[in-house]
Amino acid sequence: MQFSTVNAKGLSRYLVAAHLDPQKLHLHISEVEPGSRKHDAHTHTGIEVFYMLEGQATVEVEDERYTIGPNEALALDASRPHGIFNGSPAQIRYMVIITQ
Repeated sequence: MQFSTVNAKGLSRYLVAAHLDPQKLHLHISEVEPGSRKHDAHTHTGIEVFYMLEGQATVEVEDERYTIGPNEALALDASRPHGIFNGSPAQIRYMVIITQ
Protein backbone atom coordinates (compact mmCIF):
# COMPACT_ATOMS: atom_id res chain seq x y z
CA MET A 1 0.00 0.00 0.00
CA GLN A 2 1.26 3.50 -0.78
CA PHE A 3 1.02 6.44 1.60
CA SER A 4 1.22 10.19 1.18
CA THR A 5 2.68 12.51 3.79
CA VAL A 6 0.23 15.17 4.94
CA ASN A 7 1.24 18.26 6.92
CA ALA A 8 -0.48 18.42 10.29
CA LYS A 9 0.19 20.90 13.08
CA GLY A 10 1.95 19.31 16.03
CA LEU A 11 2.79 16.02 14.29
CA SER A 12 6.27 15.08 13.05
CA ARG A 13 4.77 12.84 10.42
CA TYR A 14 1.23 12.00 9.30
CA LEU A 15 0.90 9.26 6.69
CA VAL A 16 -2.39 8.74 4.85
CA ALA A 17 -3.13 5.88 2.46
CA ALA A 18 -2.68 7.34 -1.03
CA HIS A 19 -6.20 6.36 -2.17
CA LEU A 20 -7.88 8.27 0.70
CA ASP A 21 -8.93 11.92 0.59
CA PRO A 22 -7.02 13.56 3.50
CA GLN A 23 -9.62 16.37 3.60
CA LYS A 24 -12.22 13.91 4.94
CA LEU A 25 -10.27 13.37 8.16
CA HIS A 26 -8.35 16.31 9.62
CA LEU A 27 -5.97 15.71 12.51
CA HIS A 28 -3.67 18.00 14.50
CA ILE A 29 -2.21 18.61 17.96
CA SER A 30 -2.75 21.92 19.77
CA GLU A 31 -1.25 23.43 22.89
CA VAL A 32 -2.81 26.24 24.92
CA GLU A 33 -1.21 28.20 27.74
CA PRO A 34 -2.97 28.67 31.10
CA GLY A 35 -5.89 31.13 31.02
CA SER A 36 -5.98 31.12 27.21
CA ARG A 37 -7.76 29.78 24.17
CA LYS A 38 -6.62 29.31 20.57
CA HIS A 39 -9.61 31.18 19.12
CA ASP A 40 -13.15 32.29 19.86
CA ALA A 41 -16.08 29.91 19.53
CA HIS A 42 -16.60 28.95 15.90
CA THR A 43 -18.56 26.58 13.65
CA HIS A 44 -17.78 24.45 10.62
CA THR A 45 -19.02 21.27 9.00
CA GLY A 46 -18.37 17.79 10.29
CA ILE A 47 -17.88 16.06 13.59
CA GLU A 48 -15.05 17.24 15.84
CA VAL A 49 -13.34 15.31 18.61
CA PHE A 50 -11.11 16.80 21.30
CA TYR A 51 -8.82 14.17 22.85
CA MET A 52 -6.90 15.50 25.86
CA LEU A 53 -3.27 14.39 25.99
CA GLU A 54 -2.04 16.58 28.87
CA GLY A 55 -3.79 18.86 31.32
CA GLN A 56 -7.43 19.69 31.91
CA ALA A 57 -9.57 21.94 29.71
CA THR A 58 -13.10 23.21 29.36
CA VAL A 59 -14.83 22.44 26.08
CA GLU A 60 -17.57 24.97 25.33
CA VAL A 61 -20.51 23.91 23.16
CA GLU A 62 -22.99 26.77 22.77
CA ASP A 63 -23.87 27.68 26.41
CA GLU A 64 -22.73 24.38 27.89
CA ARG A 65 -19.33 23.60 29.49
CA TYR A 66 -17.63 20.21 29.84
CA THR A 67 -14.33 19.50 31.58
CA ILE A 68 -12.02 16.86 30.10
CA GLY A 69 -8.65 15.64 31.32
CA PRO A 70 -5.90 13.28 30.16
CA ASN A 71 -7.08 10.25 28.20
CA GLU A 72 -10.61 11.69 27.89
CA ALA A 73 -12.38 12.80 24.72
CA LEU A 74 -15.45 14.76 23.70
CA ALA A 75 -17.10 14.48 20.26
CA LEU A 76 -19.48 17.18 19.03
CA ASP A 77 -21.47 18.42 16.06
CA ALA A 78 -19.13 21.10 14.74
CA SER A 79 -22.02 23.09 13.26
CA ARG A 80 -22.80 24.20 16.84
CA PRO A 81 -20.62 27.06 18.22
CA HIS A 82 -17.74 25.47 20.11
CA GLY A 83 -14.28 26.12 21.49
CA ILE A 84 -11.81 25.01 24.14
CA PHE A 85 -10.47 27.03 27.07
CA ASN A 86 -7.56 26.34 29.39
CA GLY A 87 -8.63 27.55 32.82
CA SER A 88 -6.00 25.44 34.58
CA PRO A 89 -2.61 26.61 35.91
CA ALA A 90 -0.69 24.43 33.42
CA GLN A 91 -0.38 24.19 29.64
CA ILE A 92 -2.77 21.77 27.93
CA ARG A 93 -2.04 19.56 24.93
CA TYR A 94 -4.79 17.92 22.94
CA MET A 95 -5.55 16.25 19.64
CA VAL A 96 -8.26 17.53 17.31
CA ILE A 97 -9.90 15.12 14.87
CA ILE A 98 -12.46 16.42 12.36
CA THR A 99 -14.40 14.25 9.94
CA GLN A 100 -16.17 15.62 6.88
